[in-house]
Amino acid sequence: MTTPHFDYITGLIAAAKAEADKLSHHADHNGLAGEIRELAAQKCVEPFLTQSFRCGTGKVIDSLGNKSDQTDIVVFHKKTVAPVLLSSQLGLFPVECVRYAFEVKSTLSATEIKDANAKFRALAKLKSYPKTDANESVIGGPMPVSVLFAFSSDIVGDELERYLRYTEDNSPPCTVLCVLGKGYWWYASGKWHGMRCVPKMPPFAEYAFVTGLMNTLSSEECSIRPFNPGPYIDAIGSVMDALGLKPGNTPPDFFIELEQ
Repeated sequence: MTTPHFDYITGLIAAAKAEADKLSHHADHNGLAGEIRELAAQKCVEPFLTQSFRCGTGKVIDSLGNKSDQTDIVVFHKKTVAPVLLSSQLGLFPVECVRYAFEVKSTLSATEIKDANAKFRALAKLKSYPKTDANESVIGGPMPVSVLFAFSSDIVGDELERYLRYTEDNSPPCTVLCVLGKGYWWYASGKWHGMRCVPKMPPFAEYAFVTGLMNTLSSEECSIRPFNPGPYIDAIGSVMDALGLKPGNTPPDFFIELEQ
C-alpha cells in the first residue's frame, strides 16, 4: 500500500503531464508547445520548494561577466540576493544563488540530449565564488545541479545507457536525468545511481526525484552559504568605465580612503 504523500506527489506529476499533453497537442507552434511543457514542469517542481526558493527562467550569470545559455527552469535562493539582481524581465540569476538548472524536453531524443549537453557545458564554464589560486588560475566553488527532465522518450530501451552513448565528457554535463515513465538517475561520487520504472508498478522513480529535490533544498535552508553581491554591481568599475579610466591609470586622489 502506498502512502498519502506518495499518492499526492505522483498524482500531481501525472496531472501536469496529462494537461501538457492535451494543450501541446493543439499548439501549432513548436515554441508554444515548448513553453507549455516548461509550465507543466514547473508544476512538478514548485509545490515542493522550501520557503527560500523560487522558480524562474532565463540565464545564469557569474561575477566575471559570463552567461549560460537560456535555461528553461532556474531554481534560485531568493533570500541571499538583492531583488535588483533578480529581475523577472531580464531573467539573469547569479550562479551562487542557483541550486538547480533544468532543461525540459517534450520527447527525449539523441538530438535533444546533445542540445541539453551543450547548454549544460556552457553553464559549467561559469565561476561560482571565483578566486585566484597559487598558479594564477581562476577557480570556482559549488555549482548548480543540472537536470535533464523529459515528459516522454522516442525509445523503449534504457535511458541512461542512451544518454551515456551521446556523452563523451569526463564528467557528465547533466548530473540528474529524469524521464517520466522511464526512470530517474543522478550522478554522485564519480558514478551514476538511480532506478528504472517497471511495468504495472507505481511510479517510484518520479517520487524519488521529488524527494531528492526536497531533501537537497531542505538541507540548503539549514546551511545558507554567504553571498557577496558586490562583484556583480562593481560600482568602482562602472565609475571608471564612465570616466574612461583604466586600472592602474587613475589619478592618485581619485579614491578616498577612510581611516578606521
